[in-house]
Amino acid sequence: MPLAAKLCCWLAGLQALTVIGLEVSILVRVLKYVENVFSSWSSDKGVAIYFMLLVIASLYGVFLVVGGVLNGDTIQIIGFCVFNLFTMSLAIFRYFQVRTWLNDEVVIGDLVYNMIQREMLASIVVMAGITAVFGVLTYFVFHSFGWEIYKRVGADMKIRRMYINYRLLVLLLKMDFFVFVGFAVSYIILILKSSDPEFGITIALVPLTLMVLSLAFWGLRRESVWAMWTVVVLLCASSAYFVFKCARMYDPKQEAKYATQKPMMTYYTVVSLVVVAGTLH
Repeated sequence: MPLAAKLCCWLAGLQALTVIGLEVSILVRVLKYVENVFSSWSSDKGVAIYFMLLVIASLYGVFLVVGGVLNGDTIQIIGFCVFNLFTMSLAIFRYFQVRTWLNDEVVIGDLVYNMIQREMLASIVVMAGITAVFGVLTYFVFHSFGWEIYKRVGADMKIRRMYINYRLLVLLLKMDFFVFVGFAVSYIILILKSSDPEFGITIALVPLTLMVLSLAFWGLRRESVWAMWTVVVLLCASSAYFVFKCARMYDPKQEAKYATQKPMMTYYTVVSLVVVAGTLH
């Protein structure tokens, strides 16, 4: 294994451990002063959902990097850099969103915010630094794996383009899984209550997403036309779903429900639509 590839794995692991440690510190400090973080289905779970998203994203990044290195897939390693920028943007949203949430929900909100401010900034700086280093390492990984890719697909440019499109689609399907499930879980915990009609439908979105993406991977490996067209239709339906959710957030009748979480949920919806559009393209 090339040195650059080993460094990629070590750096991804180091980032995950560092970010998880910082997030645990943040959550512990908040729980010390806030009693209702896990007590109800409402926006007072903001810190908990950001904690969950950033921790899972850090572990998912390790999965992307290790998978890319083991398969000699430079596209997936480049994809990690893009994914890391997305994760960092969530941390930036958290930095501003949590302050608003704490001031609304907690009497000593400013005190709690000042206690966790350094950890939140540290998470952003760590992810930014690792992404910059990965941008350099990816260049060396690309040249290290170039010969392996050449031996795998040959010199035919048509075959090489097909191989690149195949690896890119695999990466986008993995991204789809994270953003779909992340959106569903965030929407359930931050926005919905158990009495809402959408509650059961949104919960069903999680296993449905897993089934659709499993079908996509199966159809891609088996070159099944009917399976891939089924996935295309379902992805188009998911695009319509995200557009509906985005429009609903700005419905005056729903304003109270989305008051404190509108910026973050809008951003997550737009990212989901971009990833789905890239997959369909």
